[in-house]
Amino acid sequence: MSEANYNYLKQKKYEAGTAIAANVSDVKIIDTAKDLGQGPNYPIPSFNYLVAIMLGGILPLFYIIIKEILDNKIHTAEEIQNNYSIPVLGVVGNNAGNNNLAVFERPKSSVAESFRALRSNIQFLFKDASNKDSKTLILTSSVSGEGKTMISINMATVFALSGKKTVLLGLDLRKPKIYDDFNLPNDIGIVNYLIKQKTLEEVITPTKIPNLDLILSGPIPPNPSELLLGNAADEMIEQLKKDYDYVIIDTPPVGLVSDALELFKHSDAVIYVVRQNYTERGMMRMIDDKYKNKEVANISYVLNDFSIKNKYGYGYGYGYGYGYGYGYGKYGYGYHENEESTSFMSRVFNIFKPKK
Repeated sequence: MSEANYNYLKQKKYEAGTAIAANVSDVKIIDTAKDLGQGPNYPIPSFNYLVAIMLGGILPLFYIIIKEILDNKIHTAEEIQNNYSIPVLGVVGNNAGNNNLAVFERPKSSVAESFRALRSNIQFLFKDASNKDSKTLILTSSVSGEGKTMISINMATVFALSGKKTVLLGLDLRKPKIYDDFNLPNDIGIVNYLIKQKTLEEVITPTKIPNLDLILSGPIPPNPSELLLGNAADEMIEQLKKDYDYVIIDTPPVGLVSDALELFKHSDAVIYVVRQNYTERGMMRMIDDKYKNKEVANISYVLNDFSIKNKYGYGYGYGYGYGYGYGYGKYGYGYHENEESTSFMSRVFNIFKPKK
């Protein structure tokens, strides 16, 4: 049986070999291929490299140039100094708190320290008022949202905490905000006094901050300009100057209404608030022209919401010159309380940071 199987398989192998030998290929080689060194027709590496350079370098550079050309925001204090005549009094960093009471609730923060520096620097604006019993400070800005209310509250706080009897007036009758930070109703205020519904003593509200009193704006009137420009407002401010060491006045933006300009006559110093990456360059031209024409005196810019992010090497000098704490690096620890970073990478780092 084994021999029969062997002979059968051998026969099949012979038949298969015969079948293969009988098949004749119809492919005929005319000439053998030669390597001429031309390379492949596709893909083309040089073209791909050119496209990569365009997408990775030239287009982003073009985008950055267009963005810089179209950018008309204020970014640094040097831009203000180089383009405007009004001097820069100082800078205030970003307030990371839940409300505007940064100096009172976080006295060791860098923001609180910057307001103390402003308190020292502003004495140069008060030099003409050195013989007066009271000093009046008016704060304004170009448009709403630049932080003049926050600056007003904290400037009043640093004066009050230094032992000076201080009053804060909310004279922005169109868009009042101060009452919200002190958790007070805005039912009674300056408007009620100006229309002779209340006396001055009735509209003065003590605050939880020592030596600081507050006069809210009250209900929004239909004629705020007429109320602020009347004799009653002048008499109120003159009376407050007799009763307090410092009178801090939060006014409407001069870029939107002219009320603040009319109130400048009561001031010993004026702070014009500019917000980084928010205020446009042309907004301050009007007040700067008035300063050049000597229509306004004792006025300075304060750069608010200042950040040195993406400005390596810039913040160190301005840290010392304008309120400490900006760009100190490791040498700043111990002088200010640690402030929580809001960046995504910082939050991720804090999650995985080993606990002590």
